[in-house]
Amino acid sequence: MDETVSIAIETSCRLGGVALGRGDELIAASDFSAAARHGTQLVARLAELLSDAGLCPGDLREVYVSVGPGSFTGTRIGVTVARMLALAIPHVRCVAVSTPLAVAEGARELDWRHLGVVLDAREGLCHVTQFAREGDAIEPRGPAGVMSAAEFLRQAPRPLTLLGEGLGHHDLLADGVTIPAGDATDAPPHLPTARAVWHVGRRDARDGRFTVPSRLRCVYSRKPEAVRVWEARHGH
Repeated sequence: MDETVSIAIETSCRLGGVALGRGDELIAASDFSAAARHGTQLVARLAELLSDAGLCPGDLREVYVSVGPGSFTGTRIGVTVARMLALAIPHVRCVAVSTPLAVAEGARELDWRHLGVVLDAREGLCHVTQFAREGDAIEPRGPAGVMSAAEFLRQAPRPLTLLGEGLGHHDLLADGVTIPAGDATDAPPHLPTARAVWHVGRRDARDGRFTVPSRLRCVYSRKPEAVRVWEARHGH
């Protein structure tokens, strides 16, 4: 029986969290607010989960981390902690989990045909990832990336279900579009959870889709503003 001990880290949005699994079973999870999402708190929550399960850090074998797009600072903290664990525990292997895919995973039990996960990209733009069901699998489909709400609605299939905290910043109501839970975009199913990150990460781990810790990278919807300003000034 596979007794691989794994953890999941979600810090890319307002709802932070950690989850613990053994083999293919999720055995514990803990959520925390954005106000408590600094590195020390995250490590403390992870240590608490392990201790409550009678485990120690050396028992870890796999770490699944949400890599964005999402909060610049929060995502960076999560990826940094994952790298730190892999450095401290040499046998640990890492899985990079797309934040929109974690949101889609959390919507697995909802009734939808086409799904769009919307994040705010600022300056009137949104970052959109589209998904479709393929049997039990949830797969990315169609154009993805940064675009205006109008551009997205023009090319998106119908019927369309929308999720994501970016919905609080953009008007995407249209014929054939459904937004679950009204305007409550600051809680699941609009936000990813550590539980969803764990489920996605565990599947990728079983399929051998690991990322070398030194190559773990945060994914941002757009380049940081300082970089974009510098490139504009220097003609890049």
